[in-house]
Amino acid sequence: MSIESNVFLLLNLSELATRYRLYEIRGLKRHAEYYQNQQNLIHRLSYLLKHPVTVIEHDDKPYLVVSDDAAEPPERFQIIRGIVYFKSTGKTLTLDYSLRTPQNDKICWRFLHFMVQSSLFGNAQLWQSSAGKPFFEKVPHQKFGAISIFRGFSVRPFFTECGEIGLCVDVQHKFICQYSLPTFLTEQSFQQYKAKHCIYHYGHQWYEIQLSELSDLNAMEQMVPDGNNLISLLDYIIKHSRKPIPEDLASISQDAAVVHYFNNQNEDRAAIAALCYLVYDTADPAVQKYHSHTILKPGIRYFAIHQLVDKYLREIKFGKITLKVACIPEQVSQKIFTLPDYRFGNNHRLSVRGTKGTMQVTLDQVGRKRLELLSSQKAGMYVQEPFDRQYLLLPQTVGDSFGSEFVQDLTKTVDQLYPAGGGYKPQIIYYPDRGFRTYIEQGRAILQTVEDHRLQPGYGIVMLNYTPTFARQHDPLAALVVRKLKEYDLYVATIHSATGKDCYELKYNKHGQPFYAMRSQKRGKLLGYLRAVGLNKILLTNERWPFVLDTPLHADVTIGIDVKHHTAGYIVVNKYGSRIWTLPPVTSKQQEQLSKEQITTCLIEILTREVEQVTYSLLNIVIHRDGRVYDCEIEGAKQAITVLKAQGVLSQDVTLTILEISKSAPASLRLFDVVSKEGQNINNINIGFYRIINNDGYLCSTGQPFSKQGTVKPLHVKYIEGTLSFELCLEDIHYLTALTWTKPDDCSRYPITTKLNDRRLSEDASEYDEDALKFDFLEDIESEVMSDENADNEQSREEIIS
Repeated sequence: MSIESNVFLLLNLSELATRYRLYEIRGLKRHAEYYQNQQNLIHRLSYLLKHPVTVIEHDDKPYLVVSDDAAEPPERFQIIRGIVYFKSTGKTLTLDYSLRTPQNDKICWRFLHFMVQSSLFGNAQLWQSSAGKPFFEKVPHQKFGAISIFRGFSVRPFFTECGEIGLCVDVQHKFICQYSLPTFLTEQSFQQYKAKHCIYHYGHQWYEIQLSELSDLNAMEQMVPDGNNLISLLDYIIKHSRKPIPEDLASISQDAAVVHYFNNQNEDRAAIAALCYLVYDTADPAVQKYHSHTILKPGIRYFAIHQLVDKYLREIKFGKITLKVACIPEQVSQKIFTLPDYRFGNNHRLSVRGTKGTMQVTLDQVGRKRLELLSSQKAGMYVQEPFDRQYLLLPQTVGDSFGSEFVQDLTKTVDQLYPAGGGYKPQIIYYPDRGFRTYIEQGRAILQTVEDHRLQPGYGIVMLNYTPTFARQHDPLAALVVRKLKEYDLYVATIHSATGKDCYELKYNKHGQPFYAMRSQKRGKLLGYLRAVGLNKILLTNERWPFVLDTPLHADVTIGIDVKHHTAGYIVVNKYGSRIWTLPPVTSKQQEQLSKEQITTCLIEILTREVEQVTYSLLNIVIHRDGRVYDCEIEGAKQAITVLKAQGVLSQDVTLTILEISKSAPASLRLFDVVSKEGQNINNINIGFYRIINNDGYLCSTGQPFSKQGTVKPLHVKYIEGTLSFELCLEDIHYLTALTWTKPDDCSRYPITTKLNDRRLSEDASEYDEDALKFDFLEDIESEVMSDENADNEQSREEIIS
């Protein structure tokens, strides 16, 4: 038995002779856009020079690193809020792939990444939606009617504990329509495709585009520049495609419709509609029933990775360079954290650690026992306080149909979950929802209803009928309702009516009287949904915590910070996990970044309040930054500590440690428990497994013995700076992931500092049009205001040409 990863070592790095030039960058100021300007320089210059480029810092000065095979960079370059100038240092250096320093690692990573991407980009069997994204095979892996599932892989350089470099390879999938857009389109028929994403078959090269508009010219009338001449779009594609051309291009009609899109340089481009194939998001209703085919068990994923490596990555050629990749992935030594002890209501304690005076269980029993204790009258939830004032706002259309039955079922579920609440008895309020064309109009109706009823401060649930137009689009109506009701001291969560409509049906009793009841075939779905609403939307909104830690954290206070769509959330957890509280959301000028002054102000408030509540000294303060932490945020956090030390609020011995918690990665590290390859006995790794590589930590916060349909994806944590050891910080994160309130019988991938912020900001940080609202009910809003959040999630496409 062994533990294997999905990292395949590069075998001949010592044979590589890579040289690069250094240029001093003048004018790159350390303001809010410093990091963004760095990334823009790297991507745009790599695209311009067709060779790897990166930026490093030496003696607090930024330098441009350019492959020696590349042409000279331009003397000046436009960036956000300025222009930078490149001054050659006159140095040409040889890259040592065995040297491990932060600067050298950055250069090694960028150059290897560029080599691999460029080599695969030239493989005619593969396609890539945009630069840096996964590569997919051109032959669909599976077909379901009009839906094709394409299988591919993501690949990234990866540094190991021993200082070696490998390629981290993981399986990826993409849903694409099997049929292209219609050959002929009218302006009216194009509206269903506008702003949708498609894979464009540009000859043998496929890539992803977002449709912007329909041209009134056809494929022969649409002219494009070709050198000093203008030729038709169709002739241009045929001329510049590798021969022989693909069948779909050969059969294009000369009068086929033309659509437009913007490339990564924000330049308008034309495409032939019949060469465009719709992309489906995994949340799209059209593909949801096929999503299970992309959730791979450990053994299936393990062998799929090996097959893809053997087929496409065994030898990678880039110019005169050939990278040789190992046949077998690296083996990893086993290190495991133990789950913490838990405390429930009435001082009931649960332990897998053998702690005296607790209910002791084995690891495979802990999920079931947590659920049993929550339902037990002797234990129950940790917080045992009656409910404050509760409201339940429902659409009138729901009230006229399944509303009564829903209220009864929800009330029964909450009372079972939380008998200490004294009975869940919300005030039921119906708001008008018929005939509204926009989310703004429906939001105004909800707010007017609140005004009319003169509601007192309290907590509540608002059921919405509005559904976002695009898959994974943030819900602007939910954002509007959550934010505006806080102005009335009403703290609410939102749910949607779709599940209720699906799970209740109209029936008739023996006297012919109509009534609504649960659909028998939807019983499991509805009961699970009601339980989730009870826990996540009612109890957690009311800060009724099901259970807390009974094993203390190494940090005296842990502060989770997240910023989404100009809104920042703060979650504060004390040393014993028994006091968890939040700051009201803070508006930020930057979309996903806080200023130095903002974070200083918020941390002073948080730490001052925490000192007043605890009976121990705050010596180890740890910040969990969800996503990237910026230099100005680090400076602001340090400034807050300095101020509080000077005021005597904090001890002079206090320390600050800052971590980044990543939610996604282009290529995810996977770990497999390989019992037998011949018998294909390959399992998920045990929960609590971890590995630390320099300042990168990987924690299996899910895994055996908890059931999981797919393969465990370790949580990636980056140690930015601080005093508390990385191993102790990672163990704290393991404890905080063990506070799995949403699924007491299961486990969570993310710590509660991330999970709660994510839940709050998913509603509170969504964007809506404040100007359109105006809260003037005599003013008629004539135009519909919609915001497409998908545009915010799009990353620019950098075309790599080897």
